Amino acid sequence: MQEKTFAQKWGKIVYTNSAIKAWTIVIIDEKKNNLWSFPRRVALEMAEEKGLDLVQMHYDPVKQVCTALLTDYGKYMYKKQKDEREKKKTQKQKILKELKINYMIWNNDLELKIKKWREFLLEWNNVKFSIRLRWRERIYESKAVDRLNEVVEKLSDIWRTQFSTPKRESHWYSIILFSKS
Repeated sequence: MQEKTFAQKWGKIVYTNSAIKAWTIVIIDEKKNNLWSFPRRVALEMAEEKGLDLVQMHYDPVKQVCTALLTDYGKYMYKKQKDEREKKKTQKQKILKELKINYMIWNNDLELKIKKWREFLLEWNNVKFSIRLRWRERIYESKAVDRLNEVVEKLSDIWRTQFSTPKRESHWYSIILFSKS
């Protein structure tokens, strides 16, 4: 079984050497020094003389000019993979938690749930409040919207939302709250 390359794994195409189709190539060396622009043929010969590869960084299709890095392709891809792994480690995923409530929920029960989800919002997460209306309950749509607006008002000190009114889905009303900070 053949091992997939970085470009195949991640879906990113990296053009190197003869795959670069620009007529003019601006060459940058490994120390980020600009070596000037050369015709394609001369740039490829220059890379071959040094035993390195030209890796396309930027391409301008209008001017037919490409910026290429003069480096070892294997080392470049290894460094790129390593950087991407480091980015993934440092990224913090925002979690979307959903809280389903009933439009007939008692006030003290609602207060308890809001208290619990206030803590969750303070931890930089997102909360989706939703109310499902079943069959004959659909005549109480206004009560469901009022209940969600009440939740939004009680969390107004730490929340922000994309829409001011709850969003209507087929049998659901929902609103997503994001932490302010």
